[in-house]
Amino acid sequence: MTPANVSAEDYVFGPASEIWQVNRYATGLLFGPAAVLLQVAHPRVAQGVAEHSDFRGDALGRLKRTLTTVNSIAFGTREDAEYMRKRMTAVHQRVQGDTAEGVSGKPRYSAFEPDLLMWVLATLIDASFKGYEFVWGPLSLERREHFYRDFRKFGTYFGLGEGEGPQNHGEFVDYFDSILASDLLGSHPLCAEVAAAVVRPPAPVHNCLLGMLVDFLPIETISFTLRKRLLLRSTYSTRGRMAMLRALAPHAFHILPKRLTYYPEAYRAERALRR
Repeated sequence: MTPANVSAEDYVFGPASEIWQVNRYATGLLFGPAAVLLQVAHPRVAQGVAEHSDFRGDALGRLKRTLTTVNSIAFGTREDAEYMRKRMTAVHQRVQGDTAEGVSGKPRYSAFEPDLLMWVLATLIDASFKGYEFVWGPLSLERREHFYRDFRKFGTYFGLGEGEGPQNHGEFVDYFDSILASDLLGSHPLCAEVAAAVVRPPAPVHNCLLGMLVDFLPIETISFTLRKRLLLRSTYSTRGRMAMLRALAPHAFHILPKRLTYYPEAYRAERALRR
């Protein structure tokens, strides 16, 4: 909860930061499902999700928890961010085990593997860029660079050291494109199994209904190659709903009030600073 009296210095990031400027809008929701698919398309991530979560009964829970965590750090006070760091560390400590047959890499997997943390962070960065530009237009290379630097600082709260992985936006683009072009994503049957539960949750009923309504988002915002590997299918229905979203979303975000277009955490933080 945001204290009654705060200043910009009380936050890990502030109103002038690119992470605040880009991520305050709920545009990330447009590509958030695709980010989850990209994460579980990595076989080692998929195994961790399959073995340490109820992905069939709570398939959308990962996206909800990720959003809450991201926004609590991005728009929370330093105290909020430290709380989330400790909470995530406790959760991640339980995510480990013997690597399944057919999954590449070390014989044991762990949520603390730098490569996995970097990939998860990369999917969130990609979703942030695409969601923002979907509504507001292209970001300059300078703004992308500043955003990437902010997000690397953000990544330390997930346990990823700033010295790990790509060190600037240009290196990040090369890294992300190389993973997408490789044979890694979707290379194990677990990936498609977990992805199916994300796109069309089998339970509970309200998640089933939500999945039927928004299944077009993850299906139409990943590449044809990955869609094929994850056994997902683009249809007239999914393409039609995506086209409708492309036509309506920019107008909606431009005319609706902030309390409807901002994430709740961002809206509360800005109100607290104005007070």
